Amino acid sequence: MLLYYLIAILAALCWAIASLISADVTRRIGGLAFNRIRLFFVSIMLISFTFYLDTWGTINQEFLFAILLSGIIGVFLGDTLLFIALQKIGPRRNNILFSLAAPFTVILNIIFLHEIMSLINLIGCFIVFFGVVIAIAYGSSRDKKHRWEVIEGNIYLGIIFGIAAALCQAIGLIMMKPILSLGADPIASASLRTAISFVFLSFTFFLNYEIFNQKDSITIKILVQSIISGFLGMALGMSLLLIALQKADAGIVATLSSTSPIMILLLIWVITKKMPAIGAWIGTILAIIGSGLIFIY
Repeated sequence: MLLYYLIAILAALCWAIASLISADVTRRIGGLAFNRIRLFFVSIMLISFTFYLDTWGTINQEFLFAILLSGIIGVFLGDTLLFIALQKIGPRRNNILFSLAAPFTVILNIIFLHEIMSLINLIGCFIVFFGVVIAIAYGSSRDKKHRWEVIEGNIYLGIIFGIAAALCQAIGLIMMKPILSLGADPIASASLRTAISFVFLSFTFFLNYEIFNQKDSITIKILVQSIISGFLGMALGMSLLLIALQKADAGIVATLSSTSPIMILLLIWVITKKMPAIGAWIGTILAIIGSGLIFIY
């Protein structure tokens, strides 16, 4: 089980790096335009890798509807809302909201899957979550503003989108857990979830509303950034998450994967050479303690 917890943390690291790569791109061309490009290339990557592994046979017909619905909710809706929020409020604030996926998953896991984790594990999950909240909420000083801290548009709309993205992510995970436990291959499942999401998202290209329109022309640099972000965040990150989810408790996996905001703070420190505020360190220590409780017990 320890291996799958480590895989969940590795997924969080992939998302952290992808989020920083995505931040500037979403603000330049728009969250939806970015996600269309990203999902197109990720779908090709995952489908090709599934053919290489030859694991389509693990997807039984009775799994198909649930996998596709999970993709529509968790990836099409979840990722679209996530990147619109990222465009508006930046990676730090966006990730504190997205970390709500962890408690949402714990609650849904208990209600629908009746998986009750031990008291120590539950306490560990809550400590990790509060550590993430403290790290992000108090992780930036007013005199250390960076372009990623700038708010673009309505902050309240960004907050609503961020919370909705977290809820969609949690619902998508809970829907996938029973299917993966019955033997569906995580990579093949990720391929189907991504492909159906791209199909739905491609229709937004024809909708003449500002939120759906591309803000700027697509350059080679933007294309490369989108591909790298898609590979790290979706092809690799989501696949790692589903691999962990297949064998480990959904609530614990969601909690450990929600540590990406702390990793973002550390990455911002490396990139900007500006040390995070004391709140970031307090939150990080709490997250480490909480993770320790999960791993030990």
